Amino acid sequence: MNAEHLIRFLKGVGRKLALFVTIYLIASMALFMAIRAIPGDPIALRLKNPDPVRVAKERERLGLDKPVMTQYVLYGKSFWTGDWGRSLLSGRKVREDVAQFFPATLELSLAGLSLGIIIGVLTAVFAEGFRSQWLKRFSFFLGTLGLTVPIFWIGLLALIVGSLWLGWFPSGGRFDLSMVPPPNVTGSLLIDSLLAGQWEKFWAAVNHLVLPAICLSLYPAAQVCSVLQARLQDPKIEILKRALKARGFGPARIWFRHLLKVGSAPVVTVIGTSFGALLGGAVLTETVFSWPGIGRYMVAAVLDRDLYVVQNVLLLVILLVVGVVFITDFLAHVINPVATKSEEDQ
Repeated sequence: MNAEHLIRFLKGVGRKLALFVTIYLIASMALFMAIRAIPGDPIALRLKNPDPVRVAKERERLGLDKPVMTQYVLYGKSFWTGDWGRSLLSGRKVREDVAQFFPATLELSLAGLSLGIIIGVLTAVFAEGFRSQWLKRFSFFLGTLGLTVPIFWIGLLALIVGSLWLGWFPSGGRFDLSMVPPPNVTGSLLIDSLLAGQWEKFWAAVNHLVLPAICLSLYPAAQVCSVLQARLQDPKIEILKRALKARGFGPARIWFRHLLKVGSAPVVTVIGTSFGALLGGAVLTETVFSWPGIGRYMVAAVLDRDLYVVQNVLLLVILLVVGVVFITDFLAHVINPVATKSEEDQ
């Protein structure tokens, strides 16, 4: 990396960090003000006998009697130090709840994203490689289904067909209640089952994961397929394909080793935004399939006005989504710096 590229890279990192700080300030302030604008006192809801004296003492203990800006500063400090307090309803530490529920959401999101990437890439490559009309119609159908049909409707349809009609998959949950879960090492039932060498439990976890993963995979599949298909239709890609054919390369090497590498930069960006959307928007899927993830946990906290859960967990999810998008932008720049530079110049 020469000096010019290094300077451009550092400037890009600086812009991303400034944008990240800006998003944090806007998101944290918006969450802080929105939660306090909701009618009702969360402290009074927590106490069984909410007399004014007890409520005042509890508010003083939690620092809720201080000025608003002081509360906001203390909120930011506690968030970055990991002191997220306790749930006002259950009394459990919020960090413990996040450590329990977040791995389930991460496992589901990664499974849906991986399946979506495979479906999207294969559909786009075969549709363009074989010039197949029915594959192009399937890619159009995939885009329509993944981008326009509500995810809860897809989830309900998957439950009706896969569980009630065919009886192949369970109707909800993350694991078989009649089995003892594997030792908790990573929080992922699939990985923990493999680490313990318990194949029966591994397949039980896979069986519960199939339907919600298929439901979540349609959105990234539609995104990846549409972007990659548009990229592969570029006249420059067609010229490169003919040149590779002239050198005697086979179709598999041409498409999966050369053309995909050339067209992968925008696809990587789409994968990042899709994963962020899955990570932050798996609430409906988790609700439909009774998946014990962070989405259901946040919904329950919002409905119960569980102050520390809402303001810390929601902010964590927002920053994770932004972080994933920034990382994928960086990977896209590494894969194809020329295209990234031309987009920035525009």
